[in-house]
Amino acid sequence: MEIVIVGGGKVGSALCLDLAAEKHNIVLIDVKPEVVENLIDISDISGIVGSCTSVDIQLKAGVETCDVYIAVTESDEINIIASIIARKLGAKTTLARVRNPEYSENFGFVRENLGISMMVNPELETARAIARSIRFPSSFITETFANGRVQMVEVRIEKGSAFDGMQLSNFRKNHGSALVCVVKRGDGVHIPGGSFTLKEGDLLHVTGLVKDLDDVYKAAGRYTRKIRSVMIIGGSRITRYLLKILEQTRIAICVIDQDGNKARRLADDFPRVKVIVGDGTDQAVLEEQNIASFDCFVALTGIDEENLVTSLYAAHKKVPKIVTKINRKPLLHIFRDQGLQTIITPARLVSDIITRYIRSLNSALGSKVEAMYRIADGRAEALQFEVLKKSRATGIPLKKLKLKKGILIAYIIRQNQLIFPTGDDEIHPGDHLIAVTTECNFDEIDDLLER
Repeated sequence: MEIVIVGGGKVGSALCLDLAAEKHNIVLIDVKPEVVENLIDISDISGIVGSCTSVDIQLKAGVETCDVYIAVTESDEINIIASIIARKLGAKTTLARVRNPEYSENFGFVRENLGISMMVNPELETARAIARSIRFPSSFITETFANGRVQMVEVRIEKGSAFDGMQLSNFRKNHGSALVCVVKRGDGVHIPGGSFTLKEGDLLHVTGLVKDLDDVYKAAGRYTRKIRSVMIIGGSRITRYLLKILEQTRIAICVIDQDGNKARRLADDFPRVKVIVGDGTDQAVLEEQNIASFDCFVALTGIDEENLVTSLYAAHKKVPKIVTKINRKPLLHIFRDQGLQTIITPARLVSDIITRYIRSLNSALGSKVEAMYRIADGRAEALQFEVLKKSRATGIPLKKLKLKKGILIAYIIRQNQLIFPTGDDEIHPGDHLIAVTTECNFDEIDDLLER
């Protein structure tokens, strides 16, 4: 596909790398020459220096014939204006990153009257990911399929776990719908067969019904009780969205922010929330609020180093669940083994959402991508497809389907019924299929098959 990306910041950079790796033709527009040059050096793209609201610059980038136009600058207004211009020039699909809640709430009007196909709010998506993590505290990462009926969670096998030394052929017998899809062991990522033996320290990506996952957490030695209290450091926009999601629950929440005006506004807007004016990175402040008594700690300041240091202190105080927002990807590998649990990267969330949308546009008539999650540090993907009539995968028992290596079909959803497939089951038109693969960049079900 011909794709124009506007803005080479964190989200734009992630999109350039991801979409170029999927063999799309990418043109980047940014006002800073050094940003364009850097991304051209590290990814297979071309670039233009200039303003995305200039018709001449858009024409120079080939917007009039592009398949997708993505505006992800730091300004909502520039993204909206640039997307409108691109649509008027001929771009088939336009996507805009929009942070202001007022714009997001009026998306239906914007889409119908201004021609913007999709709007993505990074802060809202981040808050939703954190809320999922709070709902499933025993998991490091939680993704949802089948309208929330099926979860995919990441859990580590702890010392003394019942899973240590267990063959996977025995796993399903004891844990109902739960299925181990991916095992990350050291630097290796495996889609395991029945003879695979689990070991202490393995990171498992397990999918299943919500009711069966608690038993998996307990057997892994990773069970965390239901969260009843949360301490949040930083009163950012993400915090506001998160508080709005959590206000329907009975969770006791304490927010610490050193900006007095911001803290007062939060206290006014969320009267059930305890808001403290103070430096959330100061251990004395954390001790004064009794950090060790909380079930969950969420670090949401705008500085990665502050989030990391406070999260490590929360781990030292044995807070059961810790969520850390990190913007700079290289820090993930350094600190993942330092006792941190759930690490949220907003740019990665937005890039995955946009990539999933583009794959659904790029799909042939056989199927379309409904959900896509990168797992195991991006070295595997979990995908949900809708099966349409022309797929080559329909009407054939799974044991006779010639799947490519490194692929597992985890679930079939048929008319609201969840099917845990055996080799005798078949895929029908209208089904929704959940598959896991270590060979990424699939757009449709037929990509899973040997040619």
